[in-house]
Amino acid sequence: MYKRAVAFLLSLLILILLVPAPSAHADGFDMSTLRERYVILVNADDPTTALYGIEKNADEQCSTGSTIKILTCMLAIESGRLEEEATVSEAAVNFRKQYNSLMGLEAGQTWRIRDLLYGLMLPSGNDAAIAIAEHLAGSTKAFAKLMNEKAQELGMTHSHFTTVHGKDDSGKNYSTARDMALLTAWALQNETFRQIVSTTTYTCTDTSGTTAISLQNTNRLLIDAESDGTYTPISCLYPDAIGVKTGDTNLAGKCFIAAATRGGVTLIAVLLGGTLDDPDYLARSANMNAKTKDPYNAQRFEDAIALFDYGFKQMSQIITVQELIDMGMPVSFPVQVQNASKNDPENGQLTVSPRLDVNQQMQLMTPFMEQLKEVVTTMAETKIGTLVAPINSGDVVGTVEYKVGNSILFTSNLYADRDVKEGILSNEPAVSSEQPQPQVSAGAVTLMGTASTLSGEPVKESNAKRIILIVAIVLVVLMVVAFAAFMIVVRIRRERRRKARAAARRRRKMQQQRIARQRAAERDRT
Repeated sequence: MYKRAVAFLLSLLILILLVPAPSAHADGFDMSTLRERYVILVNADDPTTALYGIEKNADEQCSTGSTIKILTCMLAIESGRLEEEATVSEAAVNFRKQYNSLMGLEAGQTWRIRDLLYGLMLPSGNDAAIAIAEHLAGSTKAFAKLMNEKAQELGMTHSHFTTVHGKDDSGKNYSTARDMALLTAWALQNETFRQIVSTTTYTCTDTSGTTAISLQNTNRLLIDAESDGTYTPISCLYPDAIGVKTGDTNLAGKCFIAAATRGGVTLIAVLLGGTLDDPDYLARSANMNAKTKDPYNAQRFEDAIALFDYGFKQMSQIITVQELIDMGMPVSFPVQVQNASKNDPENGQLTVSPRLDVNQQMQLMTPFMEQLKEVVTTMAETKIGTLVAPINSGDVVGTVEYKVGNSILFTSNLYADRDVKEGILSNEPAVSSEQPQPQVSAGAVTLMGTASTLSGEPVKESNAKRIILIVAIVLVVLMVVAFAAFMIVVRIRRERRRKARAAARRRRKMQQQRIARQRAAERDRT
């Protein structure tokens, strides 16, 4: 048994080592990794076309859960009545709290429509949806009619809405992933909508000033889910995320419509019907604790991140500092030194330059790259105070920022290229009051751009990193194999000792029986 176990473990180790290390660049997006039934990824500028063909059942009608609150929110914004006060009805709060997402309203309270919109979109309040609809249209039925009219106007030809909040078990409230992408792209053009859906937390007070409610966004790309003290939920933060809306009902499954912006490009990911095809979740969801259920809650956010990472990577270009220099990016700047020696060969004119890593790679979004090409010859902004001699070659005399619009691509110190000896002081001030001497340390170029200009991931892995990764994997595998082998040996030895003790007990018992028989025979003879 021991030899067979060791042989099996050694075979397993060889198979693991033969598996190639993962490539740093994916050849394409693997749709099978998405766990939602209805999916589409689009560029907000073309919301009906799947970006790079990434779609799955995008035109099949399905329940969308609370994601239809995007339309409810936009109709309220377009009404221009955000400062009006709405009184909460009994119907608006007639929900079983256990099975509903609520803002936390009470009947008879009065709230501004603007505050109700935060309660609608952040915690996905069904009570807020009804209060808004009743105030603006007189009833939820009348408001749903407005929703359908707007949907047709937008071209959402496969959609129909019967509720203002998306909680529906009848199947009469439906849309498609493509229609919802179209709706979201339209909504994101509105500044008020963008502000609401990108807000992480919000505190509002009713018009009487007696009731305050603290709201938290359910979008885990924007804010981490809070720990209940027994475990920490999976973090799904995404630096480029700007919204939009979650949803979760029995009929719709776990849903998420997400948007992210990088380098002037906004992508929208629609993921509907999560967990509908997971029999294990469907069977156990009612009895799961928070820790067990969290991976299912997180998977829609993880899938959105995977879609965004792939889309942004495909829409970006890689460029080196040397290529920018070849395109005309300035890397030397003439400055005049005060009180230089009369014998100075260049009459006090000094050239200062950054020390750039010309092999440094940057991953830039295509629209940003096009803008960069237009300004590459003028993108350098120097910060140099009035220079006075003496100056030594290599002295730091200022800094330079390479900017495209308001985005800083990278910065560097500026270094003197030669010595400048001191001469007679001129009447110029020693140091300009408007441009003080920079307090910077010498060193290589520092990348400064935000996620809107630079990818947060390395563009290329070095061979050293890959070797270290492979060695680390091998060591971990060897440790696991060694531990497993040790446990098997311990178990075999324990089993041998147990069998030896059992055999000893049987021998003792047999010996005792034999002695007893002998004594009995002796008694019979006497």
